[in-house]
Amino acid sequence: MIKKILLLISIMGPFIAYYLLVTFLNFKNKKYPIFKLSIASLFFLVLVLISFRFYGDFSPNTKYTPAKYEDGKLIPPKNE
Repeated sequence: MIKKILLLISIMGPFIAYYLLVTFLNFKNKKYPIFKLSIASLFFLVLVLISFRFYGDFSPNTKYTPAKYEDGKLIPPKNE
């Protein structure tokens, strides 16, 4: 769930931030720089994806143990 939220924030964040800046500072010229905001959005998306790659995975050498019942209790899955 956190990964999905980070992806949405990285894509929509620059657009929302610019909208709020224009709204609260009452700029007269409300022309939206779509190209610049899209580039910023892509930059943040790449940063988030790179961080997912290096900090959010398991080593291929780990042993996965699925969830199981033992003595009437559910033991959650493990990566060892």
